[in-house]
Amino acid sequence: MNTKHKLNAIAATLSIGLVPLLAALPAQAQQQDVQTQIKSLQQQIQDLQSQVNNAQASADSLEKNGGSFNKDHPGFWRLPGTDTWMSVGGHAKLDFIYDQKESVGPQTDFSAIPMKGSPGSDRVHSFAGTNDKQTELDVETHTPTPYGDLASRVETDFYLSSQGNPNISNSYALRLRNAYFSLGPWLFGQWWTTFQDQAVGPNILDFNGPAGQVFIRQPQIRYTRVVPGVGNAQNQYMFSVENSSPDYFSPGGLYNGNVNNVDQDGQLADGAGCTLGRVTPCQNGPSQLSKAPDFVARWEHDNDFGHISLQAVAHDISVDTGVIGVDPNQVVKTSKWGYGIGVSGQFNMNTLAPKLGGDNILWSLQGGPGIGRYLQDLLFNGAILNDQTHSLDLVTSAGGFVAYEHFWSDIWESNLALGWEESRIKDVDQLIADQAQLTRKSISAQINLMVHPYPNTTFGIETSWGRRTVVGFIPVGQESHGDLLRYQFTAAYQF
Repeated sequence: MNTKHKLNAIAATLSIGLVPLLAALPAQAQQQDVQTQIKSLQQQIQDLQSQVNNAQASADSLEKNGGSFNKDHPGFWRLPGTDTWMSVGGHAKLDFIYDQKESVGPQTDFSAIPMKGSPGSDRVHSFAGTNDKQTELDVETHTPTPYGDLASRVETDFYLSSQGNPNISNSYALRLRNAYFSLGPWLFGQWWTTFQDQAVGPNILDFNGPAGQVFIRQPQIRYTRVVPGVGNAQNQYMFSVENSSPDYFSPGGLYNGNVNNVDQDGQLADGAGCTLGRVTPCQNGPSQLSKAPDFVARWEHDNDFGHISLQAVAHDISVDTGVIGVDPNQVVKTSKWGYGIGVSGQFNMNTLAPKLGGDNILWSLQGGPGIGRYLQDLLFNGAILNDQTHSLDLVTSAGGFVAYEHFWSDIWESNLALGWEESRIKDVDQLIADQAQLTRKSISAQINLMVHPYPNTTFGIETSWGRRTVVGFIPVGQESHGDLLRYQFTAAYQF
């Protein structure tokens, strides 16, 4: 029974109730007060009828406008006086980390594993700390327009913050993760690079994840076209222009700039071209300029079997020290285009055997000359600046991972991820002469066990192992590789 019918029934009941009431009154009282009582009851009935009309109007409005529930965006509520729907979400996450071998900090950074025999590499069995830095806050909006859905999203967390100290307060400064708005097929702002296939990210407790993956958030302009296929199939075509960061490495640290340079942040550079206070040799200096943004394209296909994606990126790597105030022997003006291609996918195992339920295989493979920073643990190895020729030598790199997600029950799951990445370094003699070294290869293995006792809650344990191999200058007593062995406990709640 709807609101109108309920209130009409109440009014009818009150009307019927008048009959015995009037019959019970003495005759003289009926003659004196009946008109007054009838008028009062009639007014009550009119008031009830008005409530019925108002309630029905409100119900009609709720049905027409979606009310407090938006079928296109569940969990959103309407901002008063607007057509904008908004939600607030995120997660709270606590990590306990224990390193059996040399610690690399709160994030499992395979590019930072120290070499055996290097200072500090013999420090073992350390509690790497507890932190809540991955706690995240998100705000999202949606507004219908004649041009399509106008959406926005802002993500923040506290990762990589150095604010506060464990002696007084483990405080962390808020940082920007992502911030964008989209209108119809267009996206403007910071989001995961189009070269990264978000759909294949393995469910690993550690923030870093496996070696060999693409992991970049950066400002961009993206166009997406969705084309329905046969049945449940769907294709997406994406094209974007994105922020460019020339990622060459100067082994001697001499060609990133000069004392008269001012870097992109308006800070003076030291004699090696590094911003004052940075460690020399630096890998990001004021002479690293871009002649063009990065260009990225991707095709995605989703179907009952899962998901597959092909992507490609091209980016300019330029060096320009300028001439004013620069030693003639150190003037450098050169550039090269690097590129990379990738393929990734997710496969639903229940297409092979229904008893495998929600199990998934996730995988990704990418590489190319100058792909550099798009592979997470290679850092700035897109190109090497040759000391003698002052030209850029592109570094050909490749990497990838494969992961398996298994559900033991409705609340228990495990994930296994194996990662690998490798670079082909040509100027090894130059690295040795300049006493520099670069990561040549990283491999990783991660396995976990998680339980979700209540929706959106996770408790888990995880083991991470990694090996990093370097090439170039190897000091006496130091080996060319180092290992990592880490144990982690995580508790998280997503809201």
